[in-house]
Formats: sequence, structure tokens, C-alpha cells
Amino acid sequence: MRNPKSRTRPAEISRSPNNDFNFILNKIKNKSPFTFVRFSDGEMEIIRNNELIIKEGEIIWSKGRILHSYPRFDFKNFNPITNADLRDDLLEAAKFKSDNYIKGIPTSHNNALADRELMASLNQDSYSNLTFSDLFLNQNFIRFRYKVLPELLTFKDVYYVGNFRADPTRIVESWNHIQIPDDIFFDYQSNKKQLFNTLINVPVGSLILFSASSLSNIIAHQIFLNRSDLIILDVGTSIHDLVGLQSGIREYHLLLEKNNFKSIVKKLRYTINKSYKLKW
Repeated sequence: MRNPKSRTRPAEISRSPNNDFNFILNKIKNKSPFTFVRFSDGEMEIIRNNELIIKEGEIIWSKGRILHSYPRFDFKNFNPITNADLRDDLLEAAKFKSDNYIKGIPTSHNNALADRELMASLNQDSYSNLTFSDLFLNQNFIRFRYKVLPELLTFKDVYYVGNFRADPTRIVESWNHIQIPDDIFFDYQSNKKQLFNTLINVPVGSLILFSASSLSNIIAHQIFLNRSDLIILDVGTSIHDLVGLQSGIREYHLLLEKNNFKSIVKKLRYTINKSYKLKW
């Protein structure tokens, strides 16, 4: 990932979703250690110290109340007072800069220019280790499934960190499942300690796949500080259907549906939507 010209703010430079995708894909192919974590709208709410509640049927956050149909494993409750330690850890992960530590952030196609600017400022206006939080989603989602996923299958030691309902052995029988409970913010310190202690001693060259909300960012950062020989990838919900978790809860899941008249119409509507094409 090329460094920007000096005196040029990140927001004034346009990143290429294709170039950044290929950059990470090549690192995976070469089994070159690196970490890729994703700061999405939920992480930005926490960084801004706003209350965030995702519960049955609704989201409560700074934008008001929004109706949703997310499954129970997506529920969480961030309280700025009782979860201050979680925010401190997430903020440290957001500010941390190092070679091979890549952070995906919200950008203009997410209608998140303010979040993009905030993340740039937290990184001293440096652009070198920032990319799209949706790098493997939307317009790149099918490429992720056909280009990146096959490379993940070549790793000997794989650890999937995700909800206890998941079953990563449906993908590869030897994959290890590091289980997390619903609402991992509830007992944050205990969950954090358990995850760290489990992952810190994985074999050299292991692949760690995170689908653990904000704990993905926090634990990946802390593991990175102690282990320089791992590949750590925040996969979010991109392989939910493959591990037996509910699919169809994100727009890009539409792209996996079999083609018929109804699905084609839905896909066309999605692909012409602003959120589909990644834009800095």
C-alpha cells in the first residue's frame, strides 16, 4: 500500500478498491503475516462514545431508532459509562500504526465522510495503512468468495473466532472454532482475557479469522503486538452462510442467491445503489 504524498490529507486521495483488494490477496497467497481489521459504523459509534444498542427488532444509536431484523448473535449493548474500558481498548486499536497492520474504515459510499475524517485524524492524517472497511464486501464480495476464500482453505492451522452457533468445520473439518457468546460486551473483560489467552499460543503461520464484532479489532490488535508471525483477517459476516449462521442479513448476501426473475431484480436494484460501489 503506497504512502501518500506529504502534506496531502487522506480524504483528498482516492484509494482503489481493486488495488487494495489485490494487495491483501497477494499477502494471503504468499502467506505473509499481516492483520486486517474493520472499523464499521458500530465501532465508530463506540469510538465517538455514543450509546449503541442492537436488540430485538431495533437499533438505538446516535441516528435514532432504526428497525431491523438482525439475528440474536448480532445483539449488543455498549454503554459509555459501564463499557469505558472497551472503548479505551478500541480507541487504542484505531490509533495504532505499524507495517502490516491494515485498518478498514467507513468511506463515502457508506455516507460516512465524518467517520473517514475521524479515523484519518486518529492516524495523524496518515493514509498508509487505511483502506475500505467494505473491502471484501459489496462490489468485491463475489471476488472475495472466488479469489480469497480458496486461498484461506490452503492454510494448515485455522482458527475461526465467532458465535457459538457457528460451525466452521462445515468449510474444512480441521478448522478450529473459538466460540464467543451473544452480546460479548456484557462480560467484556472476561471475554477479552479468554480470547487472548486462547489465541496467543497458536502455531506459527496460523490464520485467525475474526467474526466477533468490536472484539475482532481489540483482540487482533493485542495479538499483533505479541505475534508477528500470523495472518489475522476480519471476515465479519462474509462467510456466515458457510458456517451455518443466518444468511441474507446483509445486502451483499443477495449476490449469492440463485438467479431467477425475482432475485435478478433484487440484485439489479442493489448493484445500482450507492452503497454497492466502493468509493473513498
